[in-house]
Amino acid sequence: LPDRVNILVAGCGTGLQPIRDARRFLHENITAIDLSINSLAYAKRKATEMGLGNIEFMQADIMNLKGYDNQFDFVESVGVLHHLEAPLAGWEVLCGLLKKNGVMRLGLYSEHARKAIVATRRYIQQQGFTDNLDDIRLCRQAIFALAEHDPVRSVIDSPDFYSASECRDLIFHVNEHRLTLAHVADYIEHLNLEFLGFEFPDFHTIRKYQECYPEDKQALKLELWDAYERRNPETFASQYVFWCKKI
Repeated sequence: LPDRVNILVAGCGTGLQPIRDARRFLHENITAIDLSINSLAYAKRKATEMGLGNIEFMQADIMNLKGYDNQFDFVESVGVLHHLEAPLAGWEVLCGLLKKNGVMRLGLYSEHARKAIVATRRYIQQQGFTDNLDDIRLCRQAIFALAEHDPVRSVIDSPDFYSASECRDLIFHVNEHRLTLAHVADYIEHLNLEFLGFEFPDFHTIRKYQECYPEDKQALKLELWDAYERRNPETFASQYVFWCKKI
């Protein structure tokens, strides 16, 4: 990245990502967008409380940013694109806002890792639960009561299951798309990007992967990661979080 970094956080929610970036890149320009004016208001208030004046919050739809006249060195969009009607079209729009040699940090849902979520969504539809607060609570109690071996019950392992708002996003979201790493690799090539690597909370997964594929010393071969994930479907239980570069 250059000495002065122009940052876009696409889908900033209540402000966690842009505030984290503002504390990490103290003197950089950060633009944070979201559809929800309520989320933006909360994010703005928290940023003001922390004395962070380098974040500009704007209400905007990613799909309406095509042709936006600002260009960015760093674009971050984690947990957002897979909720769009056309996630890969949204990814393409963000690529159009990225400077040459700029980098992206993205988070996308895995098809393999979210099989239990898919099963749970089917269960919710069958049982007729809605996403209001009372039904979320009733649904959680019903899932707790399922047999231990029921695949739906495995969602209780997610920390998101234990608060109503996170549970709504986890299993009640109205629009969710999932990808495989083969899809990710195809779109990285289509968008003329260079894959820079996955982000994990520790080195455990990388070490396990490299034990299986010692020839991939930098852990950058997505076709091998795809094979690894098929054998270890919980690898990306949260989502694929990865970095890439515009070339």
